[in-house]
Amino acid sequence: MDKIEDSTYKTDGIDIKRTIIIYDSIEYFVPFFKKKGLLTFPLYKKLSSTALRFIRKIFMTLNLPEGFWYGEWKKKIKSANTIIIFSSKYAKVFPYIKKHHPNIRVILWYWNPVFRSLDPNLIDDSLAEKWSFDKMDCAKFNLNYNTTFYLDNIELPVSKCSSDLFFLGADKGRRSGLDKVKQQLIDLGLLPNFYIVDDKPGKNSKYPPVSYSIYLKMLSESKVIFDYVQQGQSGLTLRAMESIFFKKKLVTNNMSIQYFDFYNKDNIFLWGKDDINDLKEFIEAPYNTIDDKLKRHYDVINWIKRFDSRIAAI
Repeated sequence: MDKIEDSTYKTDGIDIKRTIIIYDSIEYFVPFFKKKGLLTFPLYKKLSSTALRFIRKIFMTLNLPEGFWYGEWKKKIKSANTIIIFSSKYAKVFPYIKKHHPNIRVILWYWNPVFRSLDPNLIDDSLAEKWSFDKMDCAKFNLNYNTTFYLDNIELPVSKCSSDLFFLGADKGRRSGLDKVKQQLIDLGLLPNFYIVDDKPGKNSKYPPVSYSIYLKMLSESKVIFDYVQQGQSGLTLRAMESIFFKKKLVTNNMSIQYFDFYNKDNIFLWGKDDINDLKEFIEAPYNTIDDKLKRHYDVINWIKRFDSRIAAI
């Protein structure tokens, strides 16, 4: 795998002000998107009425037309030339857009591995360009490649450190492996803080989901970020982006990270490759500051520009 080129991308005609983002992921990010001037909307309009939510559920269950239930983006799309749709489980929006706005550029974006999202084979190539953050998925499903991204206007709270390594993420079958890792870290004399969110949290769940603002506070209380990717994933997680943008060291089992432009062995420890006996020294050594242009490269604005700068089909 080649290193990703370090370059400043031209806009090549893309107009940020005429780009719509349909996004239903981390809600915390939405105001930061908007502060950058990005038109960001959920796929469906928010409903305060229980009765309306019930009726919408019936529509979706019976596979009835959904146009009425779409969000505010439906009113803005006439003046847009590009729409980026973060992958979910919903496929009917693509033929809807193509029917009513045949000339708009539609990008289906995979921010997560395909196996946890919409099967790209369900979307005809005439309805959308398909892009992913994961090169393995790009090769498997014939998708275009773009890096993942973060937002440079998000700041990490200032807190006193109370742990050496911090991981927070959904179980996704990883709990057993993470428990073993945690014990290894303890055996090394380190203090890990692992918060593994239950896949199906109930009322009395020990590890319920937490908001991203709470997550950031917990992250700020640790010296190092721990990243543990699922088997079969090669794309960068948010934890890798947080490491860059917050200037925090990273320990990760994602071996593909060593081929990215920001990789620095002083800042990134490869779990499963680097000598575990060196981990304590790695944590205590100072962070090696990387060039700010690398950080700008992964900011959301340049991420959007890259969709028009080059099409890196795998």
